[in-house]
Amino acid sequence: MVSRKSKTLSVVVPVFNEEANLPELRKRLKAVVEDLGFGKAEVLFVSDGSTDDSEDIIAEYVRGDGLFGAIFLTRNFGHQAAVSVGIATAIGDVVCVIDGDLQDPPEAIPQLLEAIDRGADVAYAIRTRRKESFFKRFAYAAFYRLLSRVSNIEIPLDTGDFCCMRRCVVDAMLRLPERNRFVRGLRAWVGFRQVGVSYERAARFAGLPKYNLWSLSKLAYDGLFSFTELPVKIMQFLGFAVSGAAMLVAVIYAAWRCLSPGVFPSGFATLAISLWFIGGVQLLFLGVLGEYVVRTFDEVRRRPVALIREIMRHDNHAV
Repeated sequence: MVSRKSKTLSVVVPVFNEEANLPELRKRLKAVVEDLGFGKAEVLFVSDGSTDDSEDIIAEYVRGDGLFGAIFLTRNFGHQAAVSVGIATAIGDVVCVIDGDLQDPPEAIPQLLEAIDRGADVAYAIRTRRKESFFKRFAYAAFYRLLSRVSNIEIPLDTGDFCCMRRCVVDAMLRLPERNRFVRGLRAWVGFRQVGVSYERAARFAGLPKYNLWSLSKLAYDGLFSFTELPVKIMQFLGFAVSGAAMLVAVIYAAWRCLSPGVFPSGFATLAISLWFIGGVQLLFLGVLGEYVVRTFDEVRRRPVALIREIMRHDNHAV
């Protein structure tokens, strides 16, 4: 096992309007990172278009301490984009990703690194308990279990982006060109030796959650459309089911017409309901196909995941 003294550690922290959390986050990250025994280390704050005082606070940290660096994006591109830019900029032999709201405790990083030291290429954090509302806990649990059942790859249950990765894993992820990124899915897709480390997810230290219902739905959408063909399979199944039902109804009506010609119904209600049903199914199918077309168009345009306004480092930064 190679000593940590000969390695560099990068900690990537996506931030969006976290001015209330930053002082505590800085203090705890600094205490943890400096005690890990790496020869060199950096903590990269990635400001995802913050509109509060977060960027001024981060800039002050960078000017005053060589441990810290900053990446300021031109606008809010989303959490997954911020994580992707952070790991693309990080230069460490080991790269850790942790959210800036302190729900993922910095004190759990040493446990993840111990798994790396024992030979793992990826050590991801498994949430054993979430201190959030019942609705959020239920929604997260349902999504992860649905994704696990329908995904083409094995994505561990109850995991987020909190992890530590060797450079070989980071380089493999950076070779994946898609724009609609679901980082934990990409992390699972590249393979390597991956192990889970359990931890208790804390409540948000301060401020309001940045993931609302719409953001969570978009994240679930990206996960489902990126790592499973389930929508297309459902379309095929419904297509066969509707066609089969139509043929069955045709046979029944033909038999009814032959056996009871005098009482055969006019069929207006049946016709109207059938047309509405078929029309609804067609619109649903077009919507699913349209989602794939839009995603394909996004990839063809080859726009970057996010744009960087400024990368800021201390004159005597630690790396």
